[in-house]
Amino acid sequence: MMQFFGNRFIKGLLTPILAGVVLAILAPFGTSYLVAPLRFMYWIGLALAGGLGAMVVDIILRRKAPDISVWIWAALQSAGATCAVAPFVFSLHAQSGFMSIVMTFFYIWVVAAVITAFGQLSARKEITPSLEPPRPPLLERLPPKFRSAELYAISAEDHYVRIHSAAGEHMLLMRLSDAEDLALPLIGLKPHRSWWVAETGVAELVKSEGKLQIKLKSELIVPVSREGAKRVRKAGWA
Repeated sequence: MMQFFGNRFIKGLLTPILAGVVLAILAPFGTSYLVAPLRFMYWIGLALAGGLGAMVVDIILRRKAPDISVWIWAALQSAGATCAVAPFVFSLHAQSGFMSIVMTFFYIWVVAAVITAFGQLSARKEITPSLEPPRPPLLERLPPKFRSAELYAISAEDHYVRIHSAAGEHMLLMRLSDAEDLALPLIGLKPHRSWWVAETGVAELVKSEGKLQIKLKSELIVPVSREGAKRVRKAGWA
């Protein structure tokens, strides 16, 4: 967490510095008459002041309203940046006339809004959690071609377990109970003392001669014991 906020602070300084350099090169608003060193000092200083104003607003919003939209967040940050540079604009452009000052503020606000919007989109993309579910540790014990395949079920055979997946089958020297633990966080149950089935591996439930059975996505039929049938129904599979 500290590293995340540290990175945000560094980016919060680097972004206005880069923006200030670009503005110093472009020399907008009649600043081309300034000699290069003064022009760079002017625009980088102005951008840093705006950046600090935006960071203050960012800190307040994270504490008070962390769930507002990116666009409202960017608008408020850009307003904070504009307010932060207000004293500098007034002192440096006091003789330029009211409309000149208003237009300067407007352009500063537009630039700040664009920078903060991109900054918020980038930051939220970095912290957005992956939508993919965590991978079961059991898959890491399989050969490479099985590791990214969907796990359907596990069956016990003597001292081994057979892994049933979308990539086929593979045997491991392991107890079924240990394999079940390693299949977490997948949701599943034991329909039979020799089987564990993942909920996502079920194609359908079938009845044969009055007995409930589970048909996996691989077309394999899994037996269901009397106690297993209770677990199946309790889980809402049937």
